[in-house]
Amino acid sequence: MNAVELLREQFNSHVALREKRPGVLQLVAPLFHEDGDMMDIFLDVPTNGSTSALEKIRISDHGLTLMRLSYTFDIDTPNKEKIFHRILAENGVSEENGEFFIEAPPESLYTALLQFSQAISKVCNMRYFKREVLASLFEELLAEFIQAELQRFKPQQKIFPIPDRDDLEVDWEFRPNGVPLYLFALKDVNRARLATISCLEFQRHKVKFKSISVHEDIDKLARKDCNRLTNACDKQFTSLDEFKQNAIPYLEREIA
Repeated sequence: MNAVELLREQFNSHVALREKRPGVLQLVAPLFHEDGDMMDIFLDVPTNGSTSALEKIRISDHGLTLMRLSYTFDIDTPNKEKIFHRILAENGVSEENGEFFIEAPPESLYTALLQFSQAISKVCNMRYFKREVLASLFEELLAEFIQAELQRFKPQQKIFPIPDRDDLEVDWEFRPNGVPLYLFALKDVNRARLATISCLEFQRHKVKFKSISVHEDIDKLARKDCNRLTNACDKQFTSLDEFKQNAIPYLEREIA
């Protein structure tokens, strides 16, 4: 039984294959987008459909998924790109020049097709993501930068400077010169207010420390919240990009 016949059997005969050009077959199967359109999925197989047990078949969308998505949604920020690549990785799908593909031996073709269609569905549904979901990677991106670029400043995550106050948590601690330098990751006004309270409480308890705040977007803060934080915190970075550009020089000055 060749790959095409095996696939028809696995789909209970609810599948057809149309030759688009020699060696490229378009799949006609009950795999749909949520608006009812059939997914654009292609198989790269020998012209006679015959494959060996070890020979893999390439499943591809020929770049049509991203073209479809681009009509309503742009993957135009680092957060969106990270979510996009995570969806592909979780479903075992590769991407090259906008084309999605996965390779599978004939006996696993049915399972691979379902896996591939799931990835297509998730990517197309990115347009429904709320802004909060797309922005939620701020802390993860900050952590990745710290772990990759700031190891020599001895970062530690999730610190409680006052042992009996587990409500006053510091996101990151550095020790460039022996004195703790506390970093607060501020993605919204509530986190900014908590950072203000934490710094004031540390001062009241005579904790020896310096503090910095990294904002996702400082423009989210009202003027009064910004002023309170400025009075309580030693240094603020208005965005993650600014922190990435200036963190090392700043921490090096703290060593001196």
